[in-house]
Amino acid sequence: MAGTPALRPVQLLVLLVLLLAAKAGARLACEEYADPENVATVQSKKLSEASGIVSSRENPGVLWSHEDSGKHPELYAVSVLPGTMGKIVAKVDLKKVTARHQQRPDFEDVARSRCPHLPDRDCIWAGDIGSNCARLQSNGFPYSLECGDSFYLIAVPEPTITDHGDYAKIDAEDVFEVEVAYPHTGSYPNIPMDSEALVVHPNGTKAWLIEKRHGLYWDYRGTPARIYETPQDLRNIPSGAKVQLELAATVNNPDGWKITGADLHPTGMEMVVRAGDEGGTWAYKFREPFDFSTIELHGKVASNSLHQPQPEAVAYDFTGIENGQAGKALWHISEQGEGYQPLEYVRCSEDGTEEQSGEELEVKYLGGTFRSVDSRGRL
Repeated sequence: MAGTPALRPVQLLVLLVLLLAAKAGARLACEEYADPENVATVQSKKLSEASGIVSSRENPGVLWSHEDSGKHPELYAVSVLPGTMGKIVAKVDLKKVTARHQQRPDFEDVARSRCPHLPDRDCIWAGDIGSNCARLQSNGFPYSLECGDSFYLIAVPEPTITDHGDYAKIDAEDVFEVEVAYPHTGSYPNIPMDSEALVVHPNGTKAWLIEKRHGLYWDYRGTPARIYETPQDLRNIPSGAKVQLELAATVNNPDGWKITGADLHPTGMEMVVRAGDEGGTWAYKFREPFDFSTIELHGKVASNSLHQPQPEAVAYDFTGIENGQAGKALWHISEQGEGYQPLEYVRCSEDGTEEQSGEELEVKYLGGTFRSVDSRGRL
């Protein structure tokens, strides 16, 4: 990658402005981005449909993605280190977990947080939250049950990746899983949910599912997307439980485009979403951290200038590959269905993105709770 400095952990640039950021009009972590750049290609066909992406904060230089073909319930670790950029370095098999699901998995997004059941571990979340049947109903008739109506959130303790030259095959162990249920939403346009975006609170307490809203006769502007949340503290729920979701917010589709992926900033003050087709990437901000009732659309931060097919994934960069970009730059990957997808990098281009001094920053969020943020960006 052009301009990439010597490899070492990048200092996390989380702005110490959360109390000020609670006010309307607060700045995002980055207000101005460069055009997307293809920096690598996934060096495999194994990841044939990459519908989600998230940056590891335990394993420098690693992005996690997942298979969305419905046939291979697996997580993949992709290296973005020089010399192995784009190489799949690990596979985590979820077959044992998903074998008992009522229909074959439809994983649509991944996220990262502290494990709700293992407080000293990080987890990668996989959202079995898609419903292709929901999008078919544009005539007012009840939706089809052919796709099934069961949805699951799965938190997998993140394995340590020690060798980017290797390909580790790992069975998922110590998995936390909950089935989630939406309130009955009737017939079109109030159809049951088809979510393709999942975000999780960094401490593992709560998850939010964002609808890929299909408008009445394709009127996406006239049918806003719904956001549902897990109301209980997930750390207090046993694995295997069923959780009734609650409506947290309703948002307009950005410029009328369907929301196909998302990532929540660890400050809880902003969220980026990927929009389908040529919709690009958009930022939402919050007046109060992690409070979706205060969410508002900020604006477009990146266009689909490289015409990435089936754009369904976006993540903040915490890989440490470029100084001054942690928590600012963005990653995109395509669900094009063939593997060998390009990895897009979207740099923050505004002034002041150079490396910051200090190994540790302190952040205040969520009712006065202080957590330390280290140089790998971990809350």
